Amino acid sequence: VRVCESVGFGIHSVLGITEPCTGVLRGAFRDRGSLPLWFWPVAGFLLAVVALANFSGNNEVVLGAQAYIATFHIGAMLYHWRLNHHPAVALAPSVYVLFAVIVTALRVNIWTALLGTVACAAVAELLCRMLMTPPECRHALLD
Repeated sequence: VRVCESVGFGIHSVLGITEPCTGVLRGAFRDRGSLPLWFWPVAGFLLAVVALANFSGNNEVVLGAQAYIATFHIGAMLYHWRLNHHPAVALAPSVYVLFAVIVTALRVNIWTALLGTVACAAVAELLCRMLMTPPECRHALLD
């Protein structure tokens, strides 16, 4: 499971780090500046660090990586929801949240994994509120 996570993060880290030059993510997500421009390279760098930390022999490092994975991907789900994307779009990042729960449950126990995920969701919500500028609300009847 950690290999699947790290392969995905390796790819996504390159996309994040190069985002200010390419605009690929903002274009694909139809994002018109809802996140600060510096967010993408910082997130990309952290995903690269997590991809490597995931293979650590230290249990605490792996669990810290899983906490970041859950927080980041719950944040991605909230990001898509706030951009008014189709609800099915949240399924892609939710797979990584599930992976983080599985890895944590295997290393500690299911209750710690579930409670940790709830804590990560609270942090993700807080970060979304701090970092995201919601898009303008447009109603079809008013256009």
